[in-house]
Amino acid sequence: MENKRVLVIGGSGYLGKEIVTQLSHEHYKITILSRNPKKFAGVSTIKTDLMNKEELLRYVKEFDIIVYLAAVIRSFNRAKYQENPEGLKNILEVMHHNKVSRMVYFSTQNVYIKKTGPYGSSKKECEELVFNSGLDYIIVRPNYVYGIDKRNDFYRLIKLIKTFRICPVIGNGDVKFQPVNKNDVARITVELIKNFKAKAIIDISGNETITINDIIGEIKKITGISFITVHIPVILLQLFRRFIPFDAIEFTSDRLAKNPCSFKIYSSIREDLKKILQI
Repeated sequence: MENKRVLVIGGSGYLGKEIVTQLSHEHYKITILSRNPKKFAGVSTIKTDLMNKEELLRYVKEFDIIVYLAAVIRSFNRAKYQENPEGLKNILEVMHHNKVSRMVYFSTQNVYIKKTGPYGSSKKECEELVFNSGLDYIIVRPNYVYGIDKRNDFYRLIKLIKTFRICPVIGNGDVKFQPVNKNDVARITVELIKNFKAKAIIDISGNETITINDIIGEIKKITGISFITVHIPVILLQLFRRFIPFDAIEFTSDRLAKNPCSFKIYSSIREDLKKILQI
């Protein structure tokens, strides 16, 4: 059965918008579920909250597949991260009740980190819920996702360097990761929907393994700007964790794919940095 009716939960988010765009090009019948859904031509919207199970029961029905992207990723309030498993649990129960059987669930490669903070721990809990759901699922674990736009951390870092000639780095800057362009992630997601194979775990990473120090070196080489790099000890951030909206502990371990993706990655972080610098 080819899936035509797709519900994208979190379709108004950074990656969600790109997935919706590429699904639209393939002529799927798309609905976005979000607390603040964005308008897309030819795309239906459902404005509700994942904590509102009564409304979910009313709206989440008659879909061939659900793409689940919604997540609390950064928050000063650590209790907010518990909304990740709570919201997912509501959706899974509603799927069973309304006989919707297929899901593409977006997790993170942070689940490979042994010692995680509230975000990583919540995503580990979410994966267990999906594993035990009895539904047909694909779990997608992307690495750091970026785009050629002003909404990624690389752009913000470049802007900071240009403005203040200073570059703050968490830890020693040697942690390895594999950034991947959101266009590649969205294209692969469409392929996974087209050729749905249940119980699959897919890591989506860029072709290049790189560190923040490498990124800084590329910025310096491309721009020719002189600046000071300031390394902030993770232990210091842990002491002030109530005042930062992310898990500093998760910056101390490499984030590398363990389930290699068979789909081709076209983007290059080094080439894309040049494009981001031109924005």
